[in-house]
Amino acid sequence: MLEAARACPSSLTQAATELMVEIGYTAMTMRKLALRVGILPGSLYHHVDCKQDLLLNVVLEIIERRKQAWENGAQPQSLHAYVRFALARQVALPQEEMVLRHEVRHLDDRHRLWLERAMGQLAEPLRQIIEGGCALGLYRVSDPARTVVAILAIIESGNSLRVGNTVFDENWIEQHILRMCNALLQPDH
Repeated sequence: MLEAARACPSSLTQAATELMVEIGYTAMTMRKLALRVGILPGSLYHHVDCKQDLLLNVVLEIIERRKQAWENGAQPQSLHAYVRFALARQVALPQEEMVLRHEVRHLDDRHRLWLERAMGQLAEPLRQIIEGGCALGLYRVSDPARTVVAILAIIESGNSLRVGNTVFDENWIEQHILRMCNALLQPDH
């Protein structure tokens, strides 16, 4: 894991994640977190320097788990596999999605740099897939870095399709997102 702040125990980051999902980062206090894990509030500061560092630890742990899950998976290194993997994580771990979508906005500039570095590592397999596809003539992309960002945004839209009054089948969401990604990768078709 990227070490941006003093690492804290996973039980503490898990409890912080749960509180953020339940009440949000802003409403989460160190006192509430200490009560959740069963320690005195002052004892938290033996593990983490401040609430911002705790949020960063939570986010970095989520990103590291995703990165490890991709690396340890038996899926092929393809766009379809990457999209399927990312969408499956959205469905299987909605609490992680919620923290990544809503709570990272609370990071200050110093912590945001760590977030950007970690997200870059998480996006690295997608960049390799795109560059490999370009080398094989499967994709035509002039700016792989921007294309990665655009594809990640398209994948993120899967969450938006799951909320609301219209019910979408997961297979439909996957196929829809793949079509949009392929349109970015093959702009002349």
